[in-house]
Amino acid sequence: MTLGIVSLVHELFYQRGFWFLFGAAMAMLTLLTIDLYLPGGLIEGSRSLDNARTAGFTVLVLAQLFNCFNARSETASAFHRLFVNGWLWGAIALALLLQVAVVHMPVLNAAFGTEPLTLDQWAVCVAMASLVLAAGELRKAFLRRVHTAPR
Repeated sequence: MTLGIVSLVHELFYQRGFWFLFGAAMAMLTLLTIDLYLPGGLIEGSRSLDNARTAGFTVLVLAQLFNCFNARSETASAFHRLFVNGWLWGAIALALLLQVAVVHMPVLNAAFGTEPLTLDQWAVCVAMASLVLAAGELRKAFLRRVHTAPR
């Protein structure tokens, strides 16, 4: 019985199963954000389709940026030695700058079919996307506990 549980944990948390679930979670957060702003969704929103799509796109981009911190280590916290990799921070800053440009520059709005988000909408997008980091931290805490548990 115990060996079966260990095999299941190994499959879910180390192999592709977990990363598939992680991708599905990012997709769900994106769709939930779109639904939040669309009229007539599960959560009644009052924004346009372009606005909802922009918020969903932003959540998807930000979730990937938060996931960069998860990917630094399989078991160490994302906050451990957080500022060691300057190149990572530079890449994240550039990606954020480009995302803000795509959302707020009129010429890029036309090219990407986006529209500007309010500060409140940006806060919702950051909150939704940061759930990826929280999920990764929970996974890593669980893995550290499993590895240090007496056998």
